[in-house]
Amino acid sequence: MNDSSTDLQRMTQVLEKQNAILQNMLTVMTKPENTFIKVLEKLVLIAGVLSILNAADVIRNWLLGG
Repeated sequence: MNDSSTDLQRMTQVLEKQNAILQNMLTVMTKPENTFIKVLEKLVLIAGVLSILNAADVIRNWLLGG
């Protein structure tokens, strides 16, 4: 009975070490980037900047009366 409990403890330690190694591998590996998603992100960023500039232009026109 004692031998089986020590074997189970060893197996648990090995599994914990393997889990830690796999977690490190997952954090180091980068997620593959999809080019379509990258293009969409850039388009949304550009649209956001343009909308902020448009709002600033509207406020400037209100203040200057132009």
